[in-house]
Amino acid sequence: MAQLIANPIYDSAFKYMMQNEKAATVLLENLLDKEILKLDILTNDTPIVEEKSGVRILRLDFSAKVKDKKTGETELVTIELQKSYLDTEIMRFRTYLGQQYSDIKKTDAEMVDTWRKNKNNGQIERVSIEKRIPLHIVAIYILGHTFQEIDLPKPVIYNYPDPRGIENEPVPEILKTRFFRGVTHDTIIVQIPYLKRNAKTKVEQMLEIFCQDYVSNDTEQLLEFDDFDNRSQEFKDLARPLVYAVSDSQVRKVMTIEDEMSIHFQNVKYVTDENEALHSMIEENRQKLQEQQSQLQEQQSQLQKKDSQLQEQQSQLQEQQSQLQEKDSQLQEKDSQLVSSIQMLSELGISPEQIAIKLKVPIETVQLLLCGKIS
Repeated sequence: MAQLIANPIYDSAFKYMMQNEKAATVLLENLLDKEILKLDILTNDTPIVEEKSGVRILRLDFSAKVKDKKTGETELVTIELQKSYLDTEIMRFRTYLGQQYSDIKKTDAEMVDTWRKNKNNGQIERVSIEKRIPLHIVAIYILGHTFQEIDLPKPVIYNYPDPRGIENEPVPEILKTRFFRGVTHDTIIVQIPYLKRNAKTKVEQMLEIFCQDYVSNDTEQLLEFDDFDNRSQEFKDLARPLVYAVSDSQVRKVMTIEDEMSIHFQNVKYVTDENEALHSMIEENRQKLQEQQSQLQEQQSQLQKKDSQLQEQQSQLQEQQSQLQEKDSQLQEKDSQLVSSIQMLSELGISPEQIAIKLKVPIETVQLLLCGKIS
């Protein structure tokens, strides 16, 4: 008989599942490949859905005491889990991870003996003080999308510190030091689109809980497993909260709201992309316009320079014309004086030859004047 479960790709269904300690333990044990001896969720009373610019990121933080299956060693770690349905900005993940590194709550307490001066008597005394030890961080990213840059069909990707010496020799001993564990973290990435039916490995079999190949024909809010009864007990423990969520009206209501939000956010993303394209075109045209304005200003400057040169030449021509007019006026005045002098001397009975000698002018000029040909 087919079994319907709420689709955990929805934030509300995923949160419902992960708030169940048994289900959360099953999922995290399989992803970490470690036995979880104790698990505490740290984000029960904090907002876990971020809705900014069309991006929704569900975040859950756990404190877990884990046991290595091979060595039997135990460690207290912080598990920082982020789930994103739509493609989002990497900086959002980095910012949140940075907050986990600086969060004093993500540390363990240890009493250490030291020496301290007594303020009352000035004596140096041995005292015990509390020292905070940063917990190792395991970052888990469950993505409802694949990488943009490459097609990497790997449903689960592990990235653990691999310390090396100067000659590239492995130095695994450092993994046991508090310093190294405190300043490094493990990363596990799950790409939901690459999860398929009939998985071979145990981890992928557990992660089939996210496989969208099982989406019901009636609604994307539900997954339908025909072979549910034949599944392992671990898978059933993981799926049990999602079975209950099917009949939980509040969870289904929130899932419907998520559908509406996704449509809205996808539209917003489309409009945002379109706006970015328009802004890019506007910026490109603005730059072209600035270049054209710069060229026009340069041409205008050159024209102004030429105009200035023309004005200067015109001014020089006007000055030369003024000088010529002044010289012409002076010549006319001299001619008028000469005519008056010749006429006056002639009336006094002086011969033309004597007038020419006296005024130092050609005799022909005197004769033409006296004959009435020059006025």
